[in-house]
Amino acid sequence: MNSPALPHRIGLTGGIGSGKSSVAAIFASLGVPTLDLDRVGHQLCQPGSECLQALSDAFGDAILHADGSLNRRHLAAHCFKDAAATRQLNAIMHPRIAAAEDNWLRRQQAPFVIIEASVLLESGGEARMDSVICVLAELALRRQRVVQRGDRSAADFDAIVQRQCSDQLRRAKADYIITNNGDPSTLQQSVTQLYQQLQQRYPGH
Repeated sequence: MNSPALPHRIGLTGGIGSGKSSVAAIFASLGVPTLDLDRVGHQLCQPGSECLQALSDAFGDAILHADGSLNRRHLAAHCFKDAAATRQLNAIMHPRIAAAEDNWLRRQQAPFVIIEASVLLESGGEARMDSVICVLAELALRRQRVVQRGDRSAADFDAIVQRQCSDQLRRAKADYIITNNGDPSTLQQSVTQLYQQLQQRYPGH
């Protein structure tokens, strides 16, 4: 939670292929500051960074490409089949991501901001948020979207879904739900309506 001088944090999450990044982009187009914590994590792990050094110390140089950059797929494959390794990864990444989020938040001039994160609920990140938005969509539609993007197979999609929390948990944790089973104009309308609700709930300082 925030002091009165800081913007309210609105967490935005959803399963792979749900369209949460599209929702974040619509909020940004409406003038709401948005931060993608997945991107923050990537930036923290640039070659030569303290964070990448901590990861290689913990998991070995096998998680690095030949050029010294992080091999994310290798790290994920190593960690997600080992609960202890996952906890170790989270212990390295989550405090650093939270600190970067805090630094970003202090620079924002807005009543509220959007904090987008794939594993917001899985990591316990909702405890930092004033409200949580979950984007939901039918599983078959999510799989179709991901496969059509071309960067993951249906098997990759299914494996990621198994690691993410259920829609039942998302519904239980969400303050707001956006259902994204339709076309882009329908999503635009849903996000605009929610934006208006948030303006009423979190008026300017």
